[in-house]
Amino acid sequence: MSAVPTTAAPAAVRISSLAIARRLALPLLFVAAVTYHALQSLGHATPTIFDDELIYEKLSQSIAAGHGLQLRGQGFFWPAVLGPLVQAPAWLIGSMPHAYAAAKLINAAVMSSAVFPAYWLARRVVRPSFALLTAAGAVATPAMVYHGFLMSDALGYPMFLFAVAVLAQALTKPSRRIALAVPAVCMLAAATRPQFLVLPLAYLVAVALCGRGSYRRHALPAGLAAMFLVAVLVIPGALGTYGGATGLRPSPAAMAHWAIVTGSLLPFALGLAIVPGAVVGLGFMLVRPRRGFEPAIAALTIACTAAFLLQSAAVSAAEAPRPLERYLFYITPLFFLAFFCYAERGGPRRLAYVSFAGAGALALSQVSLPGLTGTAAYFFDSVTMSAFARTAFHFGLPNASLLYAAVPLALALLVWALPLRRRGAPQLFAVVAIALSLAAGTQVYSTDRLVTGWTQQAFGATPPDWLDRSGLGPARYLALPTDDAFLGMNLESWNRDIRGVVLLDTTAPDRLPESVARVRIDGTLEIDRRPARAQVLVVNTAGSQIGLDGRVVARPRDGLVAYRIPAGAHVRWLARGLGPDTWAARRFTYTVWPRRPGTYRLELAVSNGIPARRVEVAAGTTRARTVTVLPGAPLRISISGPGPLRLYVHVPPGPVGARVFGVQVVSVRYVAAG
Repeated sequence: MSAVPTTAAPAAVRISSLAIARRLALPLLFVAAVTYHALQSLGHATPTIFDDELIYEKLSQSIAAGHGLQLRGQGFFWPAVLGPLVQAPAWLIGSMPHAYAAAKLINAAVMSSAVFPAYWLARRVVRPSFALLTAAGAVATPAMVYHGFLMSDALGYPMFLFAVAVLAQALTKPSRRIALAVPAVCMLAAATRPQFLVLPLAYLVAVALCGRGSYRRHALPAGLAAMFLVAVLVIPGALGTYGGATGLRPSPAAMAHWAIVTGSLLPFALGLAIVPGAVVGLGFMLVRPRRGFEPAIAALTIACTAAFLLQSAAVSAAEAPRPLERYLFYITPLFFLAFFCYAERGGPRRLAYVSFAGAGALALSQVSLPGLTGTAAYFFDSVTMSAFARTAFHFGLPNASLLYAAVPLALALLVWALPLRRRGAPQLFAVVAIALSLAAGTQVYSTDRLVTGWTQQAFGATPPDWLDRSGLGPARYLALPTDDAFLGMNLESWNRDIRGVVLLDTTAPDRLPESVARVRIDGTLEIDRRPARAQVLVVNTAGSQIGLDGRVVARPRDGLVAYRIPAGAHVRWLARGLGPDTWAARRFTYTVWPRRPGTYRLELAVSNGIPARRVEVAAGTTRARTVTVLPGAPLRISISGPGPLRLYVHVPPGPVGARVFGVQVVSVRYVAAG
């Protein structure tokens, strides 16, 4: 029989296993979040948000190629430079589909890394298990769908939480070192997403609320933060293309309306169950803090939420009349944190808490989500509206409305029935909020897959990177009048060999560098006031057709034709308003070069089943002939004049946004006079 005790080892093993489990919980949560969201975004088929995604993608490709910030061969200043920089490694992959998948994977990992600053912030004020649930809530939000878009949201999420952590530390323990970190982190946040320019302002508000009696200790970081904010707003061009936002002048009434609408959607995105406790908890953290970190986090949470809400309301009121819920999801883990701070106090002032939950539930039950969504299915700027629309698709609009009205009321009853001081109650409310968020997220992901799949089918080619694979070499995209801009944007998104965009008699669909083309009187094609050099042009023929010197080298899909043109190529004719299927809309203009008088002979037709069309025909004169084209009876017309040939087709009004079928131009021929 051994004298050595043998009973301590199992206990040590148990303790060690528990310690290891605690250490691994956060990394495992991160891995699970990356895996889940990366798998969900596999069905995100193509970029859809133009021109923002195009800018981020092309700048990332330029950085990966070693060209710095260039777009379409020209230098392009972009204030949110960190997003393209983080995504750049993906574009070192040669295959565009594989590179696009890698970019989404990077975004999934970057956005899921929000668990780390969320956990760090929560551990300053609550126990480890609550901090872990806060981190889980951060990556359960349905707004995680934004990682599939090549924009600033993925990096912006962890960067915002990191900035809040630094600012809270500066508020709690001001020092010379942290004073320099305040403007630095504000600069990093703004270089990720210009929306975060409100962070210096939020910090100043927090100093005013939390720094009573010690304002002198906060003078240096507050002064540096204010100087940074003023410099960005005053220096010309510092905001790049976002500079126009400083000129918005929304009406106060419109801002109030959109603030209420967007604010009413936020509780749904936060998971509902933790919202009443979070709001009450913020009050306790600010007025009766238990730890020095609490008032700092509460002040920053309140200031940032108010600032984001005002930002979204201003943009909605001035230029985008829709709820911009996307501006607000960054504060999700801060609300979870505030809820757990309230729960750790045992849920004091229970009557006020229950009353607030009941009043809030009644108010949310009156939100008319069908009035906001209508019959639309997807809302990029509002995950709540997208989730509701998908739920309505599955269960019908009345049932979806009833569900979204009943859930807040049911949770209010749970608040009344289950005090937070009861063991396991805080965890239950958090798990319910996380489950509701994940359920809404699955609906948003499902709709996202449908929308991006339809977009690729409607505007993409097969394969989407056909130009890169074709061996034709670098090319430029030529936009014609009344074209379909989405064809060109999809083309450029998927093909690195598109090196520039040329506009012929049309306006730019975006704010990016482009070249302007015109046709001389003798028909010579000029690009940027010089005869066109020999090159490949991918022409958008979705709404107009062109007769161009050179040869057709590819037809990847309807609406796109690739030409290889010689130097000094001529345009022989341009048919504005004519689709690739030879159908014209209400207006059709046929211009011939060299420009001189002549006779136009054309044949018009209307298919059986379509009403007769009355058409006004002119050839450059003030007098127009009016003819009627009957179904199934093609009509031949001959008209002379100096040109161009113009048709105006009288078409009854149709659905908004639907293609207009005026008359079919079976053939058109020009014979010069003399």
